[in-house]
Amino acid sequence: MPRNVGLAIGVILFGILAFDMMGILVRILGDTYPILQISALRNLFGVLPAALLLWHGSQFGELPKLHRTRYYLINLVRAGSVVVAQACFYTALTKIEFATAGALGFSGPIFIAALSVPLLGHRVGIWRWGAIGIGFVGVLTIMKPFTEGFSPYMALPVIAAFCYGLSSILVRFYPADVPSAAIQFGQQITTCILATIIMLAFAEPVAIAGVGDGLLIVILGALGGIGVLCLAISYRLADPSTISPFEYFGIPISFALGWVFFAEAPFEDLFPGILFIVGAGMIIMARERRLARLGAAEKETADV
Repeated sequence: MPRNVGLAIGVILFGILAFDMMGILVRILGDTYPILQISALRNLFGVLPAALLLWHGSQFGELPKLHRTRYYLINLVRAGSVVVAQACFYTALTKIEFATAGALGFSGPIFIAALSVPLLGHRVGIWRWGAIGIGFVGVLTIMKPFTEGFSPYMALPVIAAFCYGLSSILVRFYPADVPSAAIQFGQQITTCILATIIMLAFAEPVAIAGVGDGLLIVILGALGGIGVLCLAISYRLADPSTISPFEYFGIPISFALGWVFFAEAPFEDLFPGILFIVGAGMIIMARERRLARLGAAEKETADV
């Protein structure tokens, strides 16, 4: 295995663990503080990892590249999408099983594939449309919308996945020479401001109870920022189609953490739906890898 690929896999797995540990803290704190307040604070302290990476790489000078109306608008739409996604996903973490919320959140690749058509002009063939259909069957199998076990809160991680997918697609509109940390730095600040405005309009802020809760909130924000940066770094270290399947390790990780911290083991809720979701994601990734290879081969032929 090439060194960069091994490093990228290690980075992405660490990022997934960071996200899941952040989710644990969201659930713990969600009974005391408004979700929008947690979202605002998560983004406030989530700026720190991006700022440290910019400082370490002496890349603060790259920020002026983003000072254009086009990028301001993209940043604002991404921030709005993330605020909605966080509000939905964080709420779901406090209302349904931890692993179930995490599993439904992994419908993101399905939405990314679907959104790439209108936003990026990509052509999605029968294989990927079929995978999208399979993924939605998996989502419905987990949600069980027409049974007594259905909870409306199960729709929230799916909405969050759509919004996170939209944010991920919009990253493609930034120049390739702009560091990921610079993009993330601006987006975290905008998201924090937007979440704070919405919180003040629709929720009553709760004073931090003590040093312990304050420390947990700082850690929560740092974990979220680290998770985002790990994903961005890993996808720049190696071919995304090679390492993206490792994101699905988040499912057993979230299941294990839900069992350890909350004594939850929702086997019956997750199977077989989770197999459809993972299978759909793998099909989409396989097709992306094949198309990337064909594109590279055509480019080499043209160069000759």
